Amino acid sequence: MNSLILVAAGQGRRMGASVNKVLMETNGHPLIWYTIRNIFDSRKLDELIIVTIKEERHLFEEIIDSFRPSISVKWADGGDTRKDSVKNGILQVSDSSRVLLVHDGARPFVEGKAFDKIFKSIDEAHPAAIYALPSIDTMKSVQQNLVVNTMDRSGLYRAQTPQGILTKLYRQILLQKEFDHSIITDDSSIWEQESIPIRLIPGSEKYFKVTTPEDWVRVNAMTQNDSFSIRIGQGYDIHRFDKSKPLYLGGIKLSDKDGLLGHSDADVLIHAIMDALLGAAGLPDIGHIFPDTNPMYKGVCSLSLLEKVRDMIFEAGYQIGNIDTTVLAEKPRIANHIGKMKETIADVLNLNLEQVNIKATTNEKIGAIGREEGIAAMASVILYRRNV
Repeated sequence: MNSLILVAAGQGRRMGASVNKVLMETNGHPLIWYTIRNIFDSRKLDELIIVTIKEERHLFEEIIDSFRPSISVKWADGGDTRKDSVKNGILQVSDSSRVLLVHDGARPFVEGKAFDKIFKSIDEAHPAAIYALPSIDTMKSVQQNLVVNTMDRSGLYRAQTPQGILTKLYRQILLQKEFDHSIITDDSSIWEQESIPIRLIPGSEKYFKVTTPEDWVRVNAMTQNDSFSIRIGQGYDIHRFDKSKPLYLGGIKLSDKDGLLGHSDADVLIHAIMDALLGAAGLPDIGHIFPDTNPMYKGVCSLSLLEKVRDMIFEAGYQIGNIDTTVLAEKPRIANHIGKMKETIADVLNLNLEQVNIKATTNEKIGAIGREEGIAAMASVILYRRNV
């Protein structure tokens, strides 16, 4: 099991803010929304522990609920120091956790793949790892506001987060030992004192921590991409035939047999539409939101999942412009069913019929579809912001 502690109990003093800076909004969302969205893009994370100020907990819960996470989310109270906050967080980490990452809530642009990369880099031979960048500025040693000398920057790096370590190792250290808070500025500072070897992974300038008003200007510019009035998404799904199952397509039942194999009802057309909608909104795909490892989705009607996706799109601030789809199948012929499919999909998504288009084609006997092994579907959607 892989775990992550998200530290989000700061005060924003250096920002000059009167509220927790991660709750300040930029382009329609709190800063922490962008951080959490990227975290949920991780494919290797199993549980998330969020450390917050108790009085702000409900605000974070609303944000988490908007993502409908498929992983476990737990909560811990912020402490007097960052180390205390992480300590409170580690008390909530599962006993079965293998690798633990600690991440700053105010680093909104660390992608999901970055979390996965550091998870994969940690093992018994390499028990800890951090992201860091080499110092590119000339470094000066200063005393009483006077320059003492120029330092050799060749071995100096700027540490970033996430920072990772074997869970059992950090739990033992953090819960059993005391440290000088004056020299603890990040988690790896503690690991250094324990002589734990720390692997360095090249970081990125966009992994910066939002600390000053100048950083906020940078954040506003970088999140402009999230405020585009028009967004486009694509979706694709394919399922093989299973003669023993009923066939569902476009939200309707076409036959009692010759259906498709899948964890849910295997409606490839609805699945392609959902992935297109989620992709346009910058949200995780259906495999992440409705994983086939979750028994609650066994045999579930895909229309009920589409309803949930519809709500997620709305909560993210978007309205559907139109949907265009293509079903690829040698059999069955669906021309006579397209009208009913359009009505069903439009009804669930609160759209007019002309906003939903369904086309069908064969694969000219080429490939798996041509050999009548299954059915595939493609979907393209346009979303627009409701406030435009």
